[in-house]
Amino acid sequence: MVCQNDLASVEADEAGGPVENLDACAVLSARESQDVLEHVILPAATKGAVSQDHPVVVIVGGQPGAGKTEIADWIQAALDRRGGAVRVCRDLYKNAHRAYAAALAADIRTAGAAVRPDTSRWQAEVEEHVRARRLDAVVESALADADEFRTSSKAYRRSRHRIEIVVVATAEAWSQLGTLDRLLDGAAGGEGPRYVAWDNLDTCVEELPATLSVIEAEHLADRITVVRRDGTVLYDNELLNGTWQRRTAADRAVVYEQRRPWSAKETAVFHHALTRAEVRVHRDLPEDERLAVHRDVRRAAALAEPVRRIAQPRRRAPGVDYHRLSADEHRWVFDELIAPSYLSGIITRPDPRAVYVLGQPGAGKLLAARMVRRAMRPGTTHLIGDDFKAQHPDYLRLLREDPRRAGAAIRADYRAWFTQAEQYVRDRRGDVLIEGAPGSVEELFDSALPYAASGYPVELVVLAVREADSRQATALRYARSLQIGLTPRYTTRSGHRTCFNALTDVVTAAERHPAIAAITVIRRDGRALLRHEAGGAGSVSWALAAERARPYTEQEAAAFFRLHHGLWRALPQHRDELEEMLALARPLMPPAMQPARIDRPQPSLWSLPVTLQGAAYEASSSFSRAA
Repeated sequence: MVCQNDLASVEADEAGGPVENLDACAVLSARESQDVLEHVILPAATKGAVSQDHPVVVIVGGQPGAGKTEIADWIQAALDRRGGAVRVCRDLYKNAHRAYAAALAADIRTAGAAVRPDTSRWQAEVEEHVRARRLDAVVESALADADEFRTSSKAYRRSRHRIEIVVVATAEAWSQLGTLDRLLDGAAGGEGPRYVAWDNLDTCVEELPATLSVIEAEHLADRITVVRRDGTVLYDNELLNGTWQRRTAADRAVVYEQRRPWSAKETAVFHHALTRAEVRVHRDLPEDERLAVHRDVRRAAALAEPVRRIAQPRRRAPGVDYHRLSADEHRWVFDELIAPSYLSGIITRPDPRAVYVLGQPGAGKLLAARMVRRAMRPGTTHLIGDDFKAQHPDYLRLLREDPRRAGAAIRADYRAWFTQAEQYVRDRRGDVLIEGAPGSVEELFDSALPYAASGYPVELVVLAVREADSRQATALRYARSLQIGLTPRYTTRSGHRTCFNALTDVVTAAERHPAIAAITVIRRDGRALLRHEAGGAGSVSWALAAERARPYTEQEAAAFFRLHHGLWRALPQHRDELEEMLALARPLMPPAMQPARIDRPQPSLWSLPVTLQGAAYEASSSFSRAA
């Protein structure tokens, strides 16, 4: 064995990046290296492999920690059905090097680089053996060097191998965590930890797309497939008769997946894996190695920041969810989805106005807003909270899983979009019509006062609707959505009650506030009950309360009961709530529709007090004697 010291730098354990200040490097003599190759590595690697008339080599590419090994296992299993394939990977040969254990003991960060001259030579010899004997092969590679792949491609072309590439695209945060898990697995399993330097990982992430671009441009492979860690195919292209079947975009597919914002589930899985890795660092590593390796945990967390979701607390177990979008994804949704879809028709006005249509859930705001919209000028922007909810990538799934709490889970994002949309309209001085079910006075004024400060006259159109009627309307909307196969939403009892009570407070505060130019109270059918203008007598809250307490007409009562019976059949799982709605409505029903009252029995004659048995006997005896 020849030992070379004082090297300024040695290539890193994985292809692509340097490791500086390496103290020592162990290189076997040519004879010993050849002996290990012929008697240890080649017999193990080629066991079971058979020559093929049409051999195939599949290069599984990706940065360190991307998950190449698992994907390569799947491909190996498929090729084994052709008679067996050779697995080629430099990491597989490290334990065959007699200096590797000592290098690990000296410094796990430089052990791989110390034996790299021999493991690289062994990999080259194994690949040459594969080509010479026309064997199928699965090769793991970082694909971080375009020139290196050019050389490899030419060699496989000469041996008439079909060259296929499967690239595992993943975010760098997962790769950093993957390299850490691999290190910990090696330490726990006795195989020795395999460390990947940060600059090496970064270099591989950066160079992978460039290498793929060269491969497609120069036709260096016959097929390229880009997959996620779980095997989901993101991109697939094949070279037939010298022409790619699709527009070349492997590099863009990889970059997209590296930068793609994560879902709530992906974020939760990552946090769980990160916590597990941190526990393993303290449990499985010697104390002198923990500090250096624990930095990888913190770095993985930092790399996840641009793509992960934001944690938000919840009262129900597990106490946290990840439905709040990352800053980049939140901004993208507004710029690319909301602004073009809902804010593109603004007409700038010298005298813009803002009108709010307010009511608790189920009050009939949609129809009322349409009526108001017809009376407003062209170019009025109509802002509805439900439109913004639908832009959240989790909303439809949350509706399917829990239709009563889906809105609360994404409230932070859609409320922020709504506020941003309001500012967008104000900046362009456009008319605006806003539907809302405010949960507090502050919620309304936080929205309305900026318009007033910008010179908008602010008007409120308030729907006065009985609590029972609006709750029944939310149940009807839910039942109809289920019936026609839509994804339904259903307001909770507490949510409805909060908005119902808050509307009274909102009207009371608004009729005294100088920023509110006018308030109009209307019924559900659009009939105006009262209009109040700034400076007038405050009677709006009285009109709202009076309409909410107005007794049902016989026609209204009959319609309520018809809907109640239909919902009773359609929503058996919600019958307790339907009974609550009926109980709210009964006191306002016509006398003929009130349930029969069971009064206290009142007999025409009251019985005399019953005397004791002894006294009765004595009285009877006296009457007998008198007779």
